[in-house]
Amino acid sequence: MMPCHSAVSSCVSLAETETTSSPAIDIRPLAYVLTHMHPDLNEPILPGESWDDMMARRAAAADILDDLLAEAAALAQGKAATR
Repeated sequence: MMPCHSAVSSCVSLAETETTSSPAIDIRPLAYVLTHMHPDLNEPILPGESWDDMMARRAAAADILDDLLAEAAALAQGKAATR
């Protein structure tokens, strides 16, 4: 299991919803990541891919995910600052 990035906690809205006592989760960072990340990075294994290549691709995907979550957090803070 990969550790969570600190940007994730800054993107999660802990505001109470009107209908439940559960915190509302802001899914915009996930949408940002999914629209900016190449889908092949998340494939279990690509045709003809070696174990080492797959592990390198997964490490790269984790780095890219981390960077995109940081970008999403920065964008969210920038938009909040301009309101």
